[in-house]
Amino acid sequence: MTYVARRAGETPLPLAIKVDDDGVRYTDAFHNVVMRDIDSVLWQATGPADGPPVHGDPLHPGRQRDAMENLWCAECGHPPGRTDGGMPWVLAAPTPEPTWEGIDTEVPPTCETCLGHVTSACPSLRAGHVALRVRKAPVVGYRGTLHPRPEQTAGPEADSFVPLGSDDLRRLIATSLVRRLAGCTVITAYHPAGGLPDA
Repeated sequence: MTYVARRAGETPLPLAIKVDDDGVRYTDAFHNVVMRDIDSVLWQATGPADGPPVHGDPLHPGRQRDAMENLWCAECGHPPGRTDGGMPWVLAAPTPEPTWEGIDTEVPPTCETCLGHVTSACPSLRAGHVALRVRKAPVVGYRGTLHPRPEQTAGPEADSFVPLGSDDLRRLIATSLVRRLAGCTVITAYHPAGGLPDA
């Protein structure tokens, strides 16, 4: 998924942070301001790209957020288009699932033009995938590193999900937006053990 993939060099910056009663912040004032979104959630800062996309790595936080906020294609960065059945979405699925209704995902949609290329080029999708049409996909929260309150002795919790409206968002350094898929119709699915079943 080229648009949202990290490029070589886009690794997390080793910025110093401080956690107090107001939440988590970068001690560098510039990054503490520019790395916050419209809801004041702090995002992970990365270095500049100096090479090609690195597929299989975590998605780039800024482009993942842009694609999820605007519902852009994860591969080309353009609007994916929509029919009465919804917009196309492709997810890694190494094993079949009984239903995709209500699943939370950090992966943006994929336009129909890019579907074939993505499923053959992305290693995680070659290991099994499902292509869906999705009618609704509201943002339900963020994922990232959740930092403890000043009085807590526990360490930061990586890969934590924090729902919208939670007070814990003040202590999160986000790496991705999360949407919940609803009104899902399976277009096709591929699982290595079972081949390509009917939709």
